[in-house]
Amino acid sequence: MIGYLALARETFDVDFAESKFSEAKNLLKSITSEALGFNQLITNDDIAKKALDFFGKNECDKIFLFQTTFTDAKFILNFAQDVKKPICIVSFPEPRTGGRLRLNSICGLNLGMHSLIKNNISPEFIIMEADSKANKLSFSQFIESNNSVKTPWKKATTDRNQSNFTDTVGMQKIGVIGTRPEGFDTCDYDSVEVKDKLNVSLIDIDLDELFEESRNVNNSTIAATKKRIASYLEGTQELEQDEFDKSISIYHGLDSLKEKHNLDAFAIRCWPETFTEYGCASCGPMAMMNEKKVSCACEADVLGGISCNILNQINDRPSLLVDIVDVDKADNSLVFWHCGLAPISMAKEGTAKSGIHSNRKKPLLHDFSFKAGEITIFRVSKARNKLQFFVLKGTVIDRPNSFSGTSGVISLGPDSAHKAEQMFKGGLEHHVAFTYGDVSDQLVHLGNQMDIPTYTL
Repeated sequence: MIGYLALARETFDVDFAESKFSEAKNLLKSITSEALGFNQLITNDDIAKKALDFFGKNECDKIFLFQTTFTDAKFILNFAQDVKKPICIVSFPEPRTGGRLRLNSICGLNLGMHSLIKNNISPEFIIMEADSKANKLSFSQFIESNNSVKTPWKKATTDRNQSNFTDTVGMQKIGVIGTRPEGFDTCDYDSVEVKDKLNVSLIDIDLDELFEESRNVNNSTIAATKKRIASYLEGTQELEQDEFDKSISIYHGLDSLKEKHNLDAFAIRCWPETFTEYGCASCGPMAMMNEKKVSCACEADVLGGISCNILNQINDRPSLLVDIVDVDKADNSLVFWHCGLAPISMAKEGTAKSGIHSNRKKPLLHDFSFKAGEITIFRVSKARNKLQFFVLKGTVIDRPNSFSGTSGVISLGPDSAHKAEQMFKGGLEHHVAFTYGDVSDQLVHLGNQMDIPTYTL
């Protein structure tokens, strides 16, 4: 029997997710009469337990796991370790409308792949295409295949003489505010390794300390900052002003903690508590810190924050941590996106406006498309549970904003979609950092200096 089940998160468009689940089920059933599945979207722990019980009673030879929206990797890992059968994760692109990211399925795929590969499980995956024949072929290939093939990255090298490099990265001091969300294995780190191999000192800070620091910001400071934000973001008058003020206070709270603890960067548990307990989005404040080259990594992603800070030190330009949320073979492109924390200097001219979080409906977010230009993509990674650098060159294409928040359409050269798939198959984290300009050789040299293996595609 060929099993199937589907994951979703209720903060995304569940009706749209249901329609994708139905399409995928129908495709599978058109290929094989031996399809057997759990037909309820798995959105919480109670439903997850029912799904595990179902597959405990109904043994399948292989299983399709439909990643209809973004979810964390907790269930995927538990399920794979429990059933011990070949798994194919199926993800669903969505139109680049400039509006809400309704599914964010591909990012969920990325997160799940990293977690499984880190735990010595080698899944297959499919990114659905507009061509139904191509999808049918991909499904059939998984059903008929005998084993999964691991995808190695190639060692990154530079032809430049090592004596030409003068770039150095000093001791970093990263403020870790809160802890990473459950199921975000991509945000794990080894504190001893971080100190000994990466020359980083970590300062643990409670979320409550950030909130208390922010509550103490005076009204005149908030008013002055609000006026400054309005000079470069359209639409601030349309925001809910009390929530906008709270968001501005988070920016000043972060700035105060930076001075208080002499920090170079942050890794911040940005959700859900900034929304549910403090009452605003932290994306805009983090974007403002990013513009000052004080990198702020979402979801308490320590290695992501270190990645950005290395780029800041080498390039002396703001960097940004992003998700890969779309891969389009026909267009030979992918989309880098995050909720709204890109620094304003990355904005395509004439596109910058204020926004609210697409799922949580609170300000402040930056909302714009990235300006066109050459970029360097970088990650301090624990892919396959080994410390390494990942480096890749790319280009931001001159395109409209793909989804609300901050995003850019990216080319990785002649075969962008294939390279994105290699990133996923190699176990790369769901956050990658980038900066404008080509500093790839400097990063390869830094890896050599620090005795950290450095890879590319």
